[in-house]
Amino acid sequence: MKHKILILTLLACLVNTIQAQEAKKDSVSTYFRNALTQMMIYHPEDEFGYDVYKIFNELPIQEKYDNHDLDIKVIDNSKISGVAGKPKGGLHRQTYGGSMVLTGDEKQKNADALLKLLNDADVGKRIVAKWFNLTGETLQDAHFSTKVLEDRSDYNATMLDVVKARNTIEGTAALQNVSEELITHSFVLISDMTYITAENRADATKTTFAVIGGIFDALSGGNSGRRLAENVGDIADKFTGFKVFTHSYLYQLVWNDSIANIFYDKYYTSEPNPERIRAFLADETTFKVKYLGNESANYEKTTTQGQYSREDLLQMITARSIDLNVAKLQKRFDAFRVSAPITTIEYDKKGNISGFRAQIGVKEGVEDDIDYEVLRCVYEKGRIKYNRVAVLKPVKNQIWDNRFNALIENDEDGNTAGTLFKIKDKTDASKVYIGMLIRQIKG
Repeated sequence: MKHKILILTLLACLVNTIQAQEAKKDSVSTYFRNALTQMMIYHPEDEFGYDVYKIFNELPIQEKYDNHDLDIKVIDNSKISGVAGKPKGGLHRQTYGGSMVLTGDEKQKNADALLKLLNDADVGKRIVAKWFNLTGETLQDAHFSTKVLEDRSDYNATMLDVVKARNTIEGTAALQNVSEELITHSFVLISDMTYITAENRADATKTTFAVIGGIFDALSGGNSGRRLAENVGDIADKFTGFKVFTHSYLYQLVWNDSIANIFYDKYYTSEPNPERIRAFLADETTFKVKYLGNESANYEKTTTQGQYSREDLLQMITARSIDLNVAKLQKRFDAFRVSAPITTIEYDKKGNISGFRAQIGVKEGVEDDIDYEVLRCVYEKGRIKYNRVAVLKPVKNQIWDNRFNALIENDEDGNTAGTLFKIKDKTDASKVYIGMLIRQIKG
């Protein structure tokens, strides 16, 4: 009886999240995006811990990824044990006044602990359940569908009818393609943030300058150093702001042909089938995530009082520090890189093609010394392939600042044309069309 209650509870958790599916994307070209599940480490002991908790839940999704968030979104640091060796548990983390940088060993221990937590919580299974739209009030009416796969790909319901598709060459190719292009590209990003207020830093500055002033006085016999310390303290108090140190840990769903076959053969059912759903929920070994790597970034915003509320500042630096880590991780891991379609072709006064624009920019780590490839998506024998058409380079001073709240901060007029790219190689510009994908070439 207890086992049945546990199964029903897990099913309820899965269904609550899965039933609210995103609307079909409206873009100039249908292309496959990576799926991203975002989580954060919550520090209830921090002065701004609860504020960050609320802000994180309200942050807009990473728009270049498909939102694959689950009911597990916030992880209480005090519930994590066996990492830092503290009585109350928790991860290794940066603290103001102590070491501002985690060692490689500390980061690895954090990553290992989070990996165990994710797999113990069946996050891999939950990701798969969302991909296959597990729906139902109870075990008696629970079933899967391919609605999410249809919404995020070029394939229709007929092509993705799992039972029929596996009996045809074209249908099998479609399922394999969806596995490779969509399900395999499922990622979990966990961010752990440490905040320092401008006031905290001002206090430290006052203390430092007081010491320096004392030394100056001893050497010179005067008190000008002390006056300098007081003046600097007065100036610091007229400003407010935050600096955040963010460590982000990246994980990927383990999904391959063998795992897909287990799911299709043993669990998938488009009609209510309690036995298959119960078996899926009871499987504790097949659906896992693996650790890829981590990145660290800091972001600071200090502003005159009244320009931003503290909540606005927290929201801005939280979003931007996470974006910085995402951009770094994109450069390290091929599978995690984003693609964006060309949205505009620009012409000079003579009618010749002068450049191309795409909706990626500072947020995605675009820099004018990085090369980007233009890809043409083609079907060959029922499978999708990407062929390089040209190599582009961003135009200096024409890189779109699409960071969180950048328009407001820069007091701009709302221009969102995107980054301007120009042909780098000898490719004929007329061979590049709107809708072709731009993707960074790994450097």
